[in-house]
Formats: sequence, structure tokens, C-alpha cells
Amino acid sequence: MRRCLLLSGTGCGGWARGGMTSGKSEEMGAAPRPWSVVWYERLAWTAIAIGLASSAANPALLARNYHLYHVGFLLYGALSVTGRLLWIWLVARKRQNWARWISLFWILLSILGLPSTIREMERFLLNPVPTILFYAAFAISIVSVMLLFRGDAREWFSPKAQRAE
Repeated sequence: MRRCLLLSGTGCGGWARGGMTSGKSEEMGAAPRPWSVVWYERLAWTAIAIGLASSAANPALLARNYHLYHVGFLLYGALSVTGRLLWIWLVARKRQNWARWISLFWILLSILGLPSTIREMERFLLNPVPTILFYAAFAISIVSVMLLFRGDAREWFSPKAQRAE
């Protein structure tokens, strides 16, 4: 078994033991996952990690919310991350087309709510690091969902392609 640099995904031309076989798709069972879906999954995980870093970079907000809600705050955080991980799995691994469309709807609603978060500039002035991380995670989320609507991903999510397997 060859060892590869997993961070770049291109270190030795593919993943060891049946993972990535080429730059265009990733094998998963009978159907290769298209490049767009593979990168959706990677970027969605990255957005979650950056979002968690954004939260960790704002200890005053974490302390305030924990003080107000105790167990509920921790439970909500754990369920939120678990829900997002499940959602990524549904889209990228279980090939659920309805989840892809709900992802688009959710991103569009988030974009509509963006002006209200931008108006809260005091949070940027008080601590710019979590705010920058928040908007970086948001931008990465937008790009990841856009990838789900590229031609290769549309084909992969189509009912005809799923029936063919």
C-alpha cells in the first residue's frame, strides 16, 4: 500500500485502496463520484472546520451563550455539527437529489439574510478574527453548493444515472 500526501489529493496520483482513481472522479461502489461532488464534500467539511474555528476564536460569545443556556448550548452545538455532517453524507455519499436542492435553497436564504449580519459591524470591530472566519466559511459553503450544480454533478444526481446502476 502506497503512502500519499492526503492534503493535496494529488501527491501520488490517487488514494490508496480504491479511493480516488483519477482527477475527474472518485470510485464509490459501482458509480464513480464526479469531481464536483468530491470537491463539494471536501469544501463542506472545510466550511464546518472554519466555522468551528470562528466560534472558538470568540471566547466571550461562547462563555455568554454557555452561561445563558448551559446544557442546551452544548447540545445545540453538537446536534448542529452532527446534522451538517449527516447532510454532507446524504448529498455526497448517498446521492440524494432532494438534499442537493434543499442545500441550494438554504444557501439562497442565507444570502438573503447576509445584509442583516453585515449590519452588525460592531462584532467585526470588537474581534475581527471570528468574523473573517465566519465569512470565509460562508463563502466556501456557497462555492461547495455551486459545485453540486455543475454538469458532471447534475448527471450523477439524475434519476436516469441512478437507475442505470
